[in-house]
Amino acid sequence: MSPQATQWHDAYVPLVAMYVQIVCQSLAGKATAGLAQEARHLADHLGLSPAGMRTLGWQMEHVDTHAGELHALPTPASSVDERRARLTS
Repeated sequence: MSPQATQWHDAYVPLVAMYVQIVCQSLAGKATAGLAQEARHLADHLGLSPAGMRTLGWQMEHVDTHAGELHALPTPASSVDERRARLTS
């Protein structure tokens, strides 16, 4: 699951399903230009693109991969509310 998914309301399920269908069609070479454009719009609306994340005011934590330090991953959150809190903190 992407960190963005923790921020979606249940009402977004149809949008996510539509996005997945369009992306699958695109990967199979069956999507039209109009469907590809719709996928871009949905990605922005769902915060799955850099432009969409900027519009929504979301930022991912930057991890310095060149520092040579390993950081422990956080323990899995037991609820959606805990994941949301972790994403916004």
